[in-house]
Amino acid sequence: MTLANAICTIKANVIVPPRDPEAVLSGAFAADLMSDVLAFAREGSILITGLTGDQTIRTAAIKQLIAVVVIQGKTISDDMLEAAREEQIGLYHTPLSKYETCGLLMRAGLRPYRLVEDQTL
Repeated sequence: MTLANAICTIKANVIVPPRDPEAVLSGAFAADLMSDVLAFAREGSILITGLTGDQTIRTAAIKQLIAVVVIQGKTISDDMLEAAREEQIGLYHTPLSKYETCGLLMRAGLRPYRLVEDQTL
């Protein structure tokens, strides 16, 4: 699934455009603990989160994530906006909950990745 398809699926608004809206996603990772993002997120994923500070973007940059989606219509901080522009990471905003966002992406075909790869759904 491409980033553009994912964003359309979750009805998200572009806040900061990504480098490549047609980039193919390796998966999606949903978390509010940046330590979990650092430990488990994969390069080429999108991050779905409720956190709206610049450290979210800095963490995404370290993990080479394609984009960050802020959920539930939360207000994006100026620091986050500035960091997304600086790091050239796509930043999106959706009114949906984290649960709804993940469910729609999974229904559309974006499969979760696992620590143990032989597990399937």
